[in-house]
Amino acid sequence: MNEHVRQILLTLQELLNAHQELIQFANEKTQAIRTENVEMVSLITGREKKCVQRIVELEQTRLLQVGRYTVEQGLRNMRSLKMEKLIQMVYHAEQKLELQHMWRELSAAIKTLQDVNTFNQQLVRMNLDYLQFTQDLLLGAPEDEVTYHRAVQGMNVQRASRYNLKT
Repeated sequence: MNEHVRQILLTLQELLNAHQELIQFANEKTQAIRTENVEMVSLITGREKKCVQRIVELEQTRLLQVGRYTVEQGLRNMRSLKMEKLIQMVYHAEQKLELQHMWRELSAAIKTLQDVNTFNQQLVRMNLDYLQFTQDLLLGAPEDEVTYHRAVQGMNVQRASRYNLKT
């Protein structure tokens, strides 16, 4: 087996493991958001930052290894080589199959992570909307304010929203 391809495969496996760890963190964050545990969300976010930094480093390593492989194959100026193109460049069937398999698994993990993060964003948005609704119930809707709005027509008058309300 080509040493550079073997190193690329090892790096892809580490990337897959890191993304699976991020998926686990995202699932834990979902539970923390559901239970409104802000401290846990903050703790998980710190762990995610460390994991993302590790992914950035692994991705840089992968790019370096791909560059070495392309130089070994006699190709130059292949800075933005995508994995699909690399897989096409590999001549040994076994190595090609391993790269395809690893790339599919990594792509699936990234898709799963995106889906969970999108769901978490929706949960956070729903929680903020609920808090805004509760605030409106307690303080009254903006239309119910006791101010004379005709005097300020044309001016943008807004009541304190969830982002600038001091409590």
